[in-house]
Amino acid sequence: MVTEHYVAGLDVGTTKIRTVIASPEEGKLRILGVGLVPAAGLARGIVVDREQATAAIKESVHRAERMAGLQISGAYVGISGAHIACRNVTGRIHLPGGEVTPADVEKVIQSARDNIRTTPEQEIIHALVRDFAVDGEPEIKRPVGMRGSRLDVEVHIVIGVGSIIGNLQDCVRETGVQVLKDVLEPLATASAVIKEAERDLGVMLVDIGGGTTDVAVFHEGSICHTASLPVAGHHVTRDLAQILRCSPEHAETVKRRFGAALTDLVTTEELVPVVEVGTETPRMVPRRLLAEIIQPRMEEIFSMVRENLQSAGVYEAVRGGVVMSGGGSQLAGCERLASVVLDDLPVRVGAPHGLAGLSDSVQTPIFATAVGLALLAAQEGAWAAPGQPGRWESVVEMATAWWHRTVSPWFRKRSR
Repeated sequence: MVTEHYVAGLDVGTTKIRTVIASPEEGKLRILGVGLVPAAGLARGIVVDREQATAAIKESVHRAERMAGLQISGAYVGISGAHIACRNVTGRIHLPGGEVTPADVEKVIQSARDNIRTTPEQEIIHALVRDFAVDGEPEIKRPVGMRGSRLDVEVHIVIGVGSIIGNLQDCVRETGVQVLKDVLEPLATASAVIKEAERDLGVMLVDIGGGTTDVAVFHEGSICHTASLPVAGHHVTRDLAQILRCSPEHAETVKRRFGAALTDLVTTEELVPVVEVGTETPRMVPRRLLAEIIQPRMEEIFSMVRENLQSAGVYEAVRGGVVMSGGGSQLAGCERLASVVLDDLPVRVGAPHGLAGLSDSVQTPIFATAVGLALLAAQEGAWAAPGQPGRWESVVEMATAWWHRTVSPWFRKRSR
């Protein structure tokens, strides 16, 4: 089956690479295929080994294609990393015709872009309009056709290092997939997990990934701050590996199975198995020790988030609370700890919702960015041109993909 209109989101993270192939259907996004593989060749959202990164991206795309029975030709790709910076700037033009035209809107946005000073290695990734003002009257969302003599705009500008972005684009293209658009990851994540009412009231997104913690603040319906902090889930895993003297892979497993962000949630009597490097027989350690290792690092992450927002002057705008996402948000007690550090703000963990098809595969915080990328692609009509079904390696794979698309969802519905 080749879908007439379909979209793809590619989340290239430090620890995992996720591909989502979907099709818009009756106001929902129907999930057709999912590819999840361990990342390689990446650190803190940056390509450090091009060959390894390309191979991992290719495998993620390949798995999603086999499940969907489609070959994608393009995708929205998420970008992140400490090289990302943001600024809010204004632009102004005079209206010689006395009425705002679409050309005037483009011109005033360009005037705001011109007010940003970038270094030779930087480039503008996004220019996101917050609102317009006509003759000094603010909070105008659609100024075209309005009468006036002066048009102002406030724009949220996101910039990044062009070479870093280009290296990721090259890795994606080498897999045969075109980069239809680069999207800042917290913007994509927000589209999947944040509600419109929260945006209006003022909400903070904290997406705890493997290599970076991405932050976005929305106020009065528009974006007002974005940041990428270089501390995240990988640092928690590294702490565990060093103190418990185990491999990073085993530390990650222990963290996922037994980890907690609050020591208060764990009793002193409970023991968990840990296999030290160079041994085969696990030794039993108190589960509370894991929490004692994890909690300080998670406190550091939330403290850095608070300091970043305070420095940007937007912390007081977050009246609607905090929405957390990413793999790091799934630690037991993470919501409570975040609320304590962030001055008792209400906190919830967000996951993609309102989906169809293989929705059970992606209704988890770790898929929020990939789903958000696909949602944005659908909203902007960025269709990936259908190719020939395939890259099939066997008839068994084709039958497996058909089962996942049709029979398996029917059984899940019957069992509910």
